Amino acid sequence: MKKVVIILLSLVVLVGVSSSAYAHPGRLDKSGGHKCSAKSKQKGLCTGYHYHKKKK
Repeated sequence: MKKVVIILLSLVVLVGVSSSAYAHPGRLDKSGGHKCSAKSKQKGLCTGYHYHKKKK
């Protein structure tokens, strides 16, 4: 029984650690944002112009 619990906990930890963050390429302009590329839009990573940093 202990082995089953250990295996299940290991799988949960493995899945939690292996989940990836989806980043998209693109430099920021002077406003701290940028337009999404067509490829990023197709992947559903973004929809248009957006900000990564607050405006000054």
